[in-house]
Amino acid sequence: MSWSEFYIIVSGLITLVLLIVAFPWLRNKNHAKQDSLSNTQIVKQRLAELDREVQEGLISEHDKRQAVDELKLALVDESAFQSHKTGNAKLPLAIGAVLAIACGVIVYAQVNQMGRVTQASQAIEALPELSQQLASGNANNLTQQDIASLALAIRQRLREEPEDDTGWMYFGRLMLSIGQEVQAIEAIDKAVSLAPSNSANRITLAQALMTTGDVNNLERAQSILLGLLNDNPENDNLALMMAVVSAQLGDLENTQRFYQQVEGKLPADSDMAQRLVARIKELKGNTNEMAALQNTGIEPANVSTAQSDSSEAQTGFNITVRLSDDANTKAPKEGFLIVFAQDANSDNKMPAAVVKLPIEDFPVSVTLTTENAMMPQFTLATLSDVVVTARLSKDGNVAVAKGEWQGSVSASVAANEISSLSVIIDKEL
Repeated sequence: MSWSEFYIIVSGLITLVLLIVAFPWLRNKNHAKQDSLSNTQIVKQRLAELDREVQEGLISEHDKRQAVDELKLALVDESAFQSHKTGNAKLPLAIGAVLAIACGVIVYAQVNQMGRVTQASQAIEALPELSQQLASGNANNLTQQDIASLALAIRQRLREEPEDDTGWMYFGRLMLSIGQEVQAIEAIDKAVSLAPSNSANRITLAQALMTTGDVNNLERAQSILLGLLNDNPENDNLALMMAVVSAQLGDLENTQRFYQQVEGKLPADSDMAQRLVARIKELKGNTNEMAALQNTGIEPANVSTAQSDSSEAQTGFNITVRLSDDANTKAPKEGFLIVFAQDANSDNKMPAAVVKLPIEDFPVSVTLTTENAMMPQFTLATLSDVVVTARLSKDGNVAVAKGEWQGSVSASVAANEISSLSVIIDKEL
């Protein structure tokens, strides 16, 4: 709705209210005039009748004059009464009108959303500049106010043009830049469904899925990248992404295949290349170990248990989780406490270990070890530095949700040791 349409509607409503208020008063005034005219006609008719009665000898002149005087007095009294009645109605009407207008102004001031309407207008005006900044990859330079304005403007634009795949893509990138993976994936998914032939949208969707660290999302990202590589097998960026996601999933075949495609094109000191090489060696070692187990007839589950009892089970942290004063007041009192560790030296956001407990009284002690790994190939024992996060979640999902609280701390992993660590939950998401 434009401002001109808004002003026209408001003006029409005000005019309608004024007509409703004034109509009874105008109607009574017209009735008073009609009554006065009717009474005057009756008096004139009576005077004519008196003249006729005198001519016919029914009454004397003295009786006629007395009757005429009485009619004049009655007419004067009635006119005075009508004047007094009409004069007294103006003051209550004026007071009522003032009170009605005052109440309307007060109520409108309390319930109107003009501040938010102004904010939305300003956000829409700033949309081109902020969108350009987001598209150029400078989302980190956006302030919280810029992000809120940009999100509001994009939502407003998408409400008007829900089939705009570019708008959905911008919104998805914005949500991804502030860690809202779930909303980001939903928005980018919408953009892909609107423009399925746009390969850039599909690449962005794969990147968003890879940031979550969820196995199902990683498998979906791998499937998307395979489809893109079938169309463009010489794209080294896609091959590198495919090698990374396959390494996260423990897919040795695809990790080797696509790493070989980009191996000679990465810098010798590339951290990504070193990690992929180490991951391939680890996966090969696991494969050789499984083959040896099958040859000896030993059950893999028993050996896995023995390894856990010997070395991996001894790698981890004893974590004491506390609340800040602000979190103690505002944080959720029901839900789950999720404690998880992520690799501090890579962009892989998949947790190496996760523990989920019902929210209880704080401080709480939690043990996070290799036994709490989400995947057997990716544990605390395979990492050197981690970021340990404690989050108060309403739904028990590791993905970030509004209204949740968390605290994080960086730590080094000591092989075959249980280190002590303290985490304070002090940040609202």
